Amino acid sequence: MFASASRRSILTAAAAIGLGLGSFAGISAQDSTPEPGKPCTEMLGVGKAGDACVNILHLSPDGPAVDIWVNDAKAVENLEFGKTTGYVALPAGDHNVKVTPHGEGADKAVIDADVTLVDGQAYEVAAVGKVAEIKPAIFPVDLAALESMDEAAIRVIHTSPDAPAVDIAVKGGDVLIKDLAFPDGSDYLMVPAASYDLEVRPTGTTDVALDLPGVELEAGKVYSVYAIGMLGDKTLTVLPVISEAPSDEMEAEATPAS
Repeated sequence: MFASASRRSILTAAAAIGLGLGSFAGISAQDSTPEPGKPCTEMLGVGKAGDACVNILHLSPDGPAVDIWVNDAKAVENLEFGKTTGYVALPAGDHNVKVTPHGEGADKAVIDADVTLVDGQAYEVAAVGKVAEIKPAIFPVDLAALESMDEAAIRVIHTSPDAPAVDIAVKGGDVLIKDLAFPDGSDYLMVPAASYDLEVRPTGTTDVALDLPGVELEAGKVYSVYAIGMLGDKTLTVLPVISEAPSDEMEAEATPAS
């Protein structure tokens, strides 16, 4: 099922191309509950009518590679920490999802959760926390920005289990996202397409826990920036996950020759 995961959701590091600090003037917060719109299958080019779109992330920092089972059928094998499946389609409705250490049977699940997927909605579903306290976290994805010609949508999600609540700020400047705690996500921000120098700070301080220079945001894309790893062992980093419409090249690859 997930073995044919689409490349249309690209997992990549934030580009650091030295374009300098873009202006955050005109940024507006967008509620994290997506408004009804075009179905994700149409926006992302996966699945068919009646499906939801799901991208699964392994974000448990001390967890081994895992297998993922959907309705007791193995759907993903050997997903490592910091990796995603990319978007795939699942029929809307109720599903049972189990996560097991790679190679173990479904009876060894460290996560056993029932989820309800809404027709046409996109989701990022993450395994978060240390193995001893691992749990699923579901983050609906608002794809409305995919139709924007000059703006991107960005949110930050805190999945580092030993890190304190944080603020996300312009480097040396104003706080954009305040008091974000594990395992919560911020609302979306709509931002002009540009390159931004950002930093992560413990809430209420000007100390820098993590520098994020040269974060390039492209118009018509939706970014979830996950804070992952552990503060205590200095593995704290970010994992950007990008939702985007299929390109013409991807469409061509998906169209059989006549």
